[in-house]
Amino acid sequence: MAASVVVTLSPAHLHLCPRHQFWTRSTHDIPLAPLPEVIEAQRRLDQLARHHRQIRQALELARKIVEDWSASGMPIDLGKEWTDRRDRIEALAISKKVSADDRSHLAAFSEIVVLTHLILDQPTTAPDSKELYLATTAELSRRIARIYTTLGTQDPLCRHFCQRRAQSPS
Repeated sequence: MAASVVVTLSPAHLHLCPRHQFWTRSTHDIPLAPLPEVIEAQRRLDQLARHHRQIRQALELARKIVEDWSASGMPIDLGKEWTDRRDRIEALAISKKVSADDRSHLAAFSEIVVLTHLILDQPTTAPDSKELYLATTAELSRRIARIYTTLGTQDPLCRHFCQRRAQSPS
């Protein structure tokens, strides 16, 4: 019997099938039973999507910032969590068919959702970009329960806030 491929169009915020608990944002569906934190992160993302129309942009920005953290040095120590998640993903039979980028995205998904939430619901309304950056890093530290080492202009998160403020009309 031949296998069939079903192509579906999903909203930008939907990364898994909640009914079957499979990660669907990869070339192969990944079972999420060993990653309950990912299922919970998707629930939080669903809630955000109901309240914010800019969910796609915020999610893409959060993912980009997390990828930049991985490439340029982590301002927050998430290595243990990500390594643990990657190990649980790699223990799955399907993992050999999944790209390294997809495995990394899945491993970081919970933190991407936390950052997406902070981008959409900023912890302060301060007009100063530095104050906003510091308030955001403090809140990120609290939510992830890790110390965020502020890196200033070298931090992709800082660059986001500084660039956005510079582009905003006065």
